[in-house]
Amino acid sequence: MEAETAGANPRHIGGTLVIQPLPGIGDAIWLLPHLKSIAAQTEEKTVTLLTKKRSLADALFQRLDCVRDVLWLDNDRHRGPFGGFNLGTALKPYGFDTVWILHASARYGLASWRAGIGERIGYGIGWQDAFLTSQHSLSREARKFTAIEKANQLLLNHSVPKLESMPNLPVPASMREENMRRFADLPRPWISFIIGASEPFKQWGAENFGALADRLRRETGGTIFLIGGPGEADLADRLHTRFGRPDWMIPMLTQPILDSAATISVTDIAVGNDTGGLNLAAATGIRSVGLFGGSRPMMEDSRIDVVMPYGDVRYGTDRMSDIGPDRVADRIISTLAEN
Repeated sequence: MEAETAGANPRHIGGTLVIQPLPGIGDAIWLLPHLKSIAAQTEEKTVTLLTKKRSLADALFQRLDCVRDVLWLDNDRHRGPFGGFNLGTALKPYGFDTVWILHASARYGLASWRAGIGERIGYGIGWQDAFLTSQHSLSREARKFTAIEKANQLLLNHSVPKLESMPNLPVPASMREENMRRFADLPRPWISFIIGASEPFKQWGAENFGALADRLRRETGGTIFLIGGPGEADLADRLHTRFGRPDWMIPMLTQPILDSAATISVTDIAVGNDTGGLNLAAATGIRSVGLFGGSRPMMEDSRIDVVMPYGDVRYGTDRMSDIGPDRVADRIISTLAEN
């Protein structure tokens, strides 16, 4: 699908709009079950998604039948005191009948009203409630809920069955098969290292990943794939150089997001920082070991084996160095032995 900024190419689309403005890849994946559930109860069985470019939702969801179009929020025009008015003006030509707002900001309620969307459903916490038509808003106590808990409650309040307890992102068989052919000669097990991090306090770092790679290579003889984006080029280069740029360590940093998902999906296990890539790995069905030293897990996902420092972990406090490589290696090796 070709995503565009809302209002850049106004045309009639109609149907249901879902506004999900949380910016990360992980956010998009966490709320994928809600997106599917909302789409399933529409006449068209599909929705248009309004979100932020950082989510990469156009590439991430390009093979999902439940997402017909993706529109981007404009970081300049759709923010600030006039952001709601500007966004409403941008949305009006699309002719949406219904909107689901997966966010508590009044701005998106105002925009939906100004756009002339007849049925407006949202969290309704605070001033947003004034712009909604739904009588099933969340209570004020829901302010303290996580993003996932708020979305769960909204579906429950509107008797919309949640179709999946955990996110599932289908990877096209052709992409999986291409990766299997491409790496067929590399020794198993194949291990994905998710080395990206959205915040410095979530980054485990080159020294820890290097020590983990050293032990896993010695004890399993397998292949390590370094999964990240261009921003992880220096980290990947340091890891690759540490071992003399061997064939058993493969940097994968320039792929589109769905191609990265396809690569991860054929590996035997993933390990990585609390970031979108870790959630992506789990959503493809791969057992994963998640490193949570700067945050606590937002959702319970049986496919993610959480490793945290001993004691309390609070968001923004960097305790990643308190997670020892040997402890992580033990967890990975025991998980591989179970498979």
